[in-house]
Amino acid sequence: MSLIQILDCSEALGTCCSDYGLVTVLDSCRKILNLIQLVAPIILIVWSCVGLISLIINPEEKKLKKSLINKYLAAVLCFFIPVIIDAMLGLMPETFSVSACWKQAQVSAEIVRSLRNEYISEKDKTQSPILLNPDEYEPGDEREEPVVGSSNSVNGGSGAGSKKGKEIVKYARSFVGQRYVWGGFWNGELPYTGTDCSGFVQGVFAHHGISLGRDTTSQWADKSKFTIVEGEIKAGDLVMYSEHVGILTGNGNEIIHAKGTNYGIVIDSDYKTCSSKAIFGIMRINGVN
Repeated sequence: MSLIQILDCSEALGTCCSDYGLVTVLDSCRKILNLIQLVAPIILIVWSCVGLISLIINPEEKKLKKSLINKYLAAVLCFFIPVIIDAMLGLMPETFSVSACWKQAQVSAEIVRSLRNEYISEKDKTQSPILLNPDEYEPGDEREEPVVGSSNSVNGGSGAGSKKGKEIVKYARSFVGQRYVWGGFWNGELPYTGTDCSGFVQGVFAHHGISLGRDTTSQWADKSKFTIVEGEIKAGDLVMYSEHVGILTGNGNEIIHAKGTNYGIVIDSDYKTCSSKAIFGIMRINGVN
């Protein structure tokens, strides 16, 4: 982690910051500064009021006057610390990692706050059976017709899909059982290097010549890359949750995703129950179907 590293800005990420660890550290720093901005002035003002009362009682005490002025100045300084730091970093080029990631940390914090306000019903918190062995998997066009929901919604589909969509699913399932690493980078080629849910999706699609954002926020935000699925689910569609993403196989509600540290990359039988995250929608990436 280098605070002064000069970065190449990434169109896929939509930012010059690609260091997840640095974003996490800077987001923690921002929260600490916000806490200081709120609490320290209150303490100093209360302390100053006590000093003011003492000064009224003993107006000739010069030390009390100086102490009172210092406390008021300190309160004002504490209140403006985050503003001053924002202004200083704003003067730095965005290609410096500390500047780029400081701004990204603020954006990420706001997004996470809004996503955590999503309501999730109790029934959506149950876990479904998962498939850990890729040899047990059968592609959608080789299975019997799955029993699914209505074809008029994202809850079901016929298992159809384009050639590219099925190739994407076939490539993704070849990594079932591989490890999950939060924030890890994988370019989509062999050898596989540990990555998280969005990194896995990005890598699989990159292997097939399709560029997607590095994290779930940028993948969902780039509306030019996909359309929302309102009909049947097809192989290669993506299901976007709050802070999670996976690849639908076309076998009913089946999904391949990097589930977490304790699971790695797995196949779940139902995307609606395999995660406690709120579902935003089904994405059909342009050029897949």
